[in-house]
Amino acid sequence: MKITLIFPRTDPRRGTKIKNHMIPPYGLQLLAALTPPRHEVVLLDQFLQPIDTNLDADLIGISVWTGSAGNAYQLADAFRVRGIPVVLGGPHVAVLPEEARKHADSVVVGEAEAVWAQLLGDFEAGQMAPVYEADPLPLSMTPPARWDIFQQGDYVLRSAVSTSRGCRFRCEFCYESSRPNSTYRRKPLDQVLTEIDSRPGPVIAFLDNDLLSDKKYARSLLEALIPRRKAWMAMTTIRFADDPDMVALAAAAGCKTLFVGFESVSTESLLEVGKRQNRVDIYARNIRRLHDHGIMVNGSFVFGFDHDGPEVFDNTVQFGIDNLLETATFTILTPYPNTGLYKKLQVQGRIFDYNWAHYDTTRVVFEPAMMTIDELEAGLTYAYRKFYSMGSIFSRAFRPGSGALKRLVLNLAYKRIEPVWKTLDLGLSARWIRPVTYWYMSAMSHRLPVARESVQPQLVIE
Repeated sequence: MKITLIFPRTDPRRGTKIKNHMIPPYGLQLLAALTPPRHEVVLLDQFLQPIDTNLDADLIGISVWTGSAGNAYQLADAFRVRGIPVVLGGPHVAVLPEEARKHADSVVVGEAEAVWAQLLGDFEAGQMAPVYEADPLPLSMTPPARWDIFQQGDYVLRSAVSTSRGCRFRCEFCYESSRPNSTYRRKPLDQVLTEIDSRPGPVIAFLDNDLLSDKKYARSLLEALIPRRKAWMAMTTIRFADDPDMVALAAAAGCKTLFVGFESVSTESLLEVGKRQNRVDIYARNIRRLHDHGIMVNGSFVFGFDHDGPEVFDNTVQFGIDNLLETATFTILTPYPNTGLYKKLQVQGRIFDYNWAHYDTTRVVFEPAMMTIDELEAGLTYAYRKFYSMGSIFSRAFRPGSGALKRLVLNLAYKRIEPVWKTLDLGLSARWIRPVTYWYMSAMSHRLPVARESVQPQLVIE
């Protein structure tokens, strides 16, 4: 049997193509690994190539996120018209299964690992059910992802690993708050290390929502990574850097860059959506700690909270510049279906746009509290332009210590050169992005004296 797994694209008004070439769609890699070897599996990523709806397959599986839902449904409808059965799954289907069922022969609600083998068996027997409810399984039962189902040059990184599932927090605007039975689980460490050792290349991407929140597990992982001499990137909260010893251990273990969800520089906005683990008063101190150990910080910020007025754009951008963030990602608050934020705004009658294609974090789909829709969307564009202005890039790149060239190249490639490449539609090749990424992630000592901890004692809260 030939099974085709599809990752449909979204079309945000802002964004770069480079990130779409970094790593494969991990969930579909897992499904491929769970598929019995007697079946042929093809993985198609629409971010990399168009989807031919005339393709040959016995069964189609499509992973659906909210922003890609409309596109996914169109693809599913086209295949079903040709008589090819379609299975839909993913985060959007988990919260709106009845909507998805209109476009599918079967839907998977929850994590597909628990039901994929049963679904395939039922399909072969001609009795595939319309809905499969999947309960979370121990991650010890999750196999290593398959990497042999696409070309080596399709993606930049050749090693991407997940050590956990779920999140220890339930922020109201996050997908995790829409999952009624979200359970935070860790994969056995020896299983993670075996997967890491099986992959080539000097760089690892950890895919966890928060790699370092479980301190005991994180310490064991970091200690095990030291002799492996890999460079790696991950997501975590800024509170990780509350512990200087853990920061030093992460650096020794090969951590080069962290994606940190600051979300807001306003305490009121953070409390508004339940982001209580973030504390604005320790942001600057913890950023310095990461920088002192050679760890780059990609800050993520959200605009549109009820406490955000028009001044939020300048305040946020200036914070990023003053604290020398290597890069920053700005988004518009988006009420994904069934999240705490969605329920609140729906009760208040403030959601006016239910076109899922607009739920891409670059468009406003609800009535803001302290600014107009136009002000919020214009503010997003303004924030990117100001943060990635040449003056800002040079001031953040050429700070004391080494690594200026890498910071300069990173910013110029991310927001100056790549958009031109994208506009001209010249295409991208992971084969030439890969060596640049490896160079950017290679050892870089731009540590500053630890004595800097005492420069602003009012920020130090132990």
